Amino acid sequence: MIEIRSVAAERIRPLRQQVLRPNQPAEELIYPGDDAPGSFHLAAYRGDRLVGTITLSLEEREEGGSARGSYRLRGMAIALDAQGNGIGARLLAEAIEKMSAADGEQVWCNARLSAAGFYDRHGFHRIGSEFDLPGIGPHVVMEREF
Repeated sequence: MIEIRSVAAERIRPLRQQVLRPNQPAEELIYPGDDAPGSFHLAAYRGDRLVGTITLSLEEREEGGSARGSYRLRGMAIALDAQGNGIGARLLAEAIEKMSAADGEQVWCNARLSAAGFYDRHGFHRIGSEFDLPGIGPHVVMEREF
């Protein structure tokens, strides 16, 4: 059984590192906005084990978008042995519910190309062309209104 909880950023950084940036030092997993007002972090637990995470911060896209109620999704990670079990979908659904309750209007992210299909299936659309984040790989900006 999976339980979704709100947690502090430091609780989820080890999973971010393990899944998203295993070859980078831990301090690189402290994202701008992690501790800013309006940011929140959700964690999926199977028993006492952290198996998934998602972070949302109030942040407008540089290329435009809604200045009010624009959230940036970052650091979505599911433990490798827990992927494909709907945990990401549950985290995203809970995050969207929480953003909507806070008068959010849209959510956007820099999605890894390997995850773009997941976001497509959950109502996001691509903005612009692919780009490379050095040391991480190819990405595309994706957005969803709600």
